[in-house]
Amino acid sequence: MSRARQPPLVTGISPNEGIAWTKVTIRGENLGTGPADLIGLTICGHNCLLTAEWMSASKIVCRVGQAKNDKGDIIVTTKSGGKGTSTVSFKLLKPEKIGILDQSAVWVDEMNYYDMRTDRNKGIPPLSLRPANPLGIEIDKSRFPQKDLEALFPGMSADFTSENFSAAWYLIENHSTTRFAAITIHK
Repeated sequence: MSRARQPPLVTGISPNEGIAWTKVTIRGENLGTGPADLIGLTICGHNCLLTAEWMSASKIVCRVGQAKNDKGDIIVTTKSGGKGTSTVSFKLLKPEKIGILDQSAVWVDEMNYYDMRTDRNKGIPPLSLRPANPLGIEIDKSRFPQKDLEALFPGMSADFTSENFSAAWYLIENHSTTRFAAITIHK
């Protein structure tokens, strides 16, 4: 005779408050026997099952979505134990709206930006991590006079990090003598 499993019981969540898409760690008892056993997860009334990552019978990691309620329970449902209960709650914070010129104390990690809409990592590395030679071709400074380049491209720059970057100036200045045979094409 098989013994029925106890229903899931959520006893902790960290952090216990945050804005939508905050990554949280859920702790508790009987949170499933494996990833396939986890069939439901709601936080503040929002279904978070798509972002859930079952770690163990006492730990699940997920992201809080756009919830209907400002504060609510964390409910785990499993095949083996049914619908569970929660002794803790999560508070959904409303993000502060700021304009493009307002100062913000929020750090944006450009190296690891994740877009939930497209399910892809995005972002560009900060300037300090960008290569000095973006084309990866040996730089061969031309004998082209700087004054002639400035006259040919007024108000422009060969600095690829500049707002006034000119690709033509960059190529003339750094690769005017490069031969196609020297370029390796990566497929």
